[in-house]
Amino acid sequence: MFDKLKQLNELRKMKNAIQAETVTAERNGVKITINGSFNVEDLSVSPEAKQGSGLEKDLRACFNDAVGKIQATLAQKFSSMMQ
Repeated sequence: MFDKLKQLNELRKMKNAIQAETVTAERNGVKITINGSFNVEDLSVSPEAKQGSGLEKDLRACFNDAVGKIQATLAQKFSSMMQ
């Protein structure tokens, strides 16, 4: 029984560590920070960033880059936790 409680506690620690992880992606004046729960924590657009469809493309690309980075970071972190 105590083994199950210990495992549950370890899983909670893993969940908290994953949620606390953050990455930042930047592209052409657009900067996005995303956390391990895939929530955007910060989004900034510099005054020099392109306006119109160029800005939309940069936002999309920056967001996708941030998601890819957090996925890779979490996969690496999860892999090291399982060893």
